[in-house]
Amino acid sequence: MTGTSRSDAPATREPSPFGIREPVLFGGILVLCGLVLLPLLGFGFVHDDGWTLTANGFLRDPDLALLFSPEAAARHVPDAFRPTLVTFDVLTYQLLGLWAGAHHALSIALHLAVCWLAQRWLQTLGAPVGLRAATMGLFGLLAVHAEAIAVISFREDLLAAALGLGALQVASAAIRRPSGEGPRARWRHMRDFALAALLMALACGAKMSAAALPALWWLAESLGPWSPPTPRRARIAGGLALALGVGLAIGQTLLVFGALSPYGADNLRLYAARVGLGPVLARSTQIHLSYLQQIALPFGLSPEYVDAGAEWDAPATLLALGALAGLLLYGLAGAAGRRRPLAALAILGAFALALPTSNLAAMPNMQADRLIYLSSLPVCLGLAALLVAAGERLQRATGRAALGIAPIAAMMIVQGSVLQATARVYRSNGALWAAASRLAPGSARAQALHGEVLLGALSPEDRGSDAYRRALTQVRGRCRGALALDPLDELAHLCAARLAIEEEAWADAEASLERALALSHDRNHRILAALAQVRLDVPIAAGRGGVDDEAERRRRSQEVVERAIREYPYAVEVWAAAGRIHHRLGDAAAAEAAYDRAYALAPERWETSLWTVELAVDRGDLGAALQLLRARARALEAADPVAGETIERRVWDLARLFSPSLVHSASDPSGARFE
Repeated sequence: MTGTSRSDAPATREPSPFGIREPVLFGGILVLCGLVLLPLLGFGFVHDDGWTLTANGFLRDPDLALLFSPEAAARHVPDAFRPTLVTFDVLTYQLLGLWAGAHHALSIALHLAVCWLAQRWLQTLGAPVGLRAATMGLFGLLAVHAEAIAVISFREDLLAAALGLGALQVASAAIRRPSGEGPRARWRHMRDFALAALLMALACGAKMSAAALPALWWLAESLGPWSPPTPRRARIAGGLALALGVGLAIGQTLLVFGALSPYGADNLRLYAARVGLGPVLARSTQIHLSYLQQIALPFGLSPEYVDAGAEWDAPATLLALGALAGLLLYGLAGAAGRRRPLAALAILGAFALALPTSNLAAMPNMQADRLIYLSSLPVCLGLAALLVAAGERLQRATGRAALGIAPIAAMMIVQGSVLQATARVYRSNGALWAAASRLAPGSARAQALHGEVLLGALSPEDRGSDAYRRALTQVRGRCRGALALDPLDELAHLCAARLAIEEEAWADAEASLERALALSHDRNHRILAALAQVRLDVPIAAGRGGVDDEAERRRRSQEVVERAIREYPYAVEVWAAAGRIHHRLGDAAAAEAAYDRAYALAPERWETSLWTVELAVDRGDLGAALQLLRARARALEAADPVAGETIERRVWDLARLFSPSLVHSASDPSGARFE
């Protein structure tokens, strides 16, 4: 069939460095990487975790069949173009809930699995144990991986890499199995290739950056750095299986979104939609050269980068083009005649894996540390080979065996130290956006989100104080700065709207929200939820029905609510806002239904439970209020203390009015919680 006995491969196993058994060696490296990443267990939810996890109602009420229908896009299911990731998130939520520490532990486990699968595939290719250990340790501690590992919602990169490397391992093992005659042997090969295709489809279904992995596999099998190249017939069979997996994932995106890109051509978050593809690609050459620097010398890492175009004749672009072209030519020369197969695999493999994130297809972020998680693997292989060779020379020169690992050990120490320090940026949203606005002062997004974080930290109790006014001035500076940096960024206008709401400047808030909505392509649930509530407070201009036309305000608010529910039925913020609006308008039945839906989509959200109790109190339903206090006690434990005490006091007052016997039996009317 397609298998080969590879009888020319080495017959004896190479001894591990210092006589350490392989399981102990690789297990020790994994433990070391895990210990370096251990502080992540104390981190919280940050960045896109709100959209994909904490406020994603689809995880609580999943309909996985929807992921293979255009309805997934119509209903704005988060990450609908990544069905593997969504399914994974559904399962992990059902198992772990919103326990941040457990989710971080899962991200660490995924990263360690990628490390092990990488060395396992290299072993199948025939790589020596010392090189495999060095590559595994370097990749496991690479500082540029901090973002991908520390942000829970970015485990898409880890999941895609793990599944993709699993596919490569299965395909490589299949073509090395001795071929035999008869249906049983053919069935074994068909089964293995089908498994490789499935794993590759799942990898691309986690993140499409895995789509370039078949190219890396083909290079490795063609170049054969540690053994003769695989026969062409076997390569074609394995390559077709892997390509089939990629095709299945692309088909799912086409089915759901009707296009290869889920982002939309007119999305202003795509910088190419503003300036065209040419300037973006010119800038991308500089970005990819900086990626190589960040891998080899871990400085300049940041949670945020500023999107920008570049000229093709700019000195920085020409320098980057020259450097990248030189590397590419060196790799091609090494591949020709298999002169330097290992160098060719590292260089050409890195180029191949960088293609999905090279901005040839427009992305919302032109540059991000997480984007090179997968493409850094061939680079680590090349760096590890250089460091191992340097160690061997040092050992021969000094005659001291211990110095043989000095170069790779020094690199791992530096990378691990910077990895741990860099990861601290992602411990909370406050730390993240404070660092982002400092490290990327030209980013409107960073300034706007930092402003919102500062605004969220304000306490209503501090209104009127000097500290409150100073904090509000700082927020105002962030929001105005974001607008000045990029007036086409919807987050800048959303920041301005949040500030106007805090200052009760309702007309300004409405104008900013409407501008944000006009600029935004998707993820509009927050904008719509805020706009629906603000429209109840905006006075109607005289020409539109009177200075304070209550009926018109209700109509305009309901119009936004209906649109929000129709377009974002899984967004918790939308249902919570609908409940608040119906509550304010006196429609208790509609408010209760909206609150119940919001609770079903996010039972951990204490605000919904608090408002539901408040609704029961407003209706004078003491029994329902008491039942809710008991049933929702766990969620209410996380409530703001002032808000929690206020609603409990209201329940107490209601009980005193309508059920005096309950008051007399309670232990402490000034502060007791109802049990």
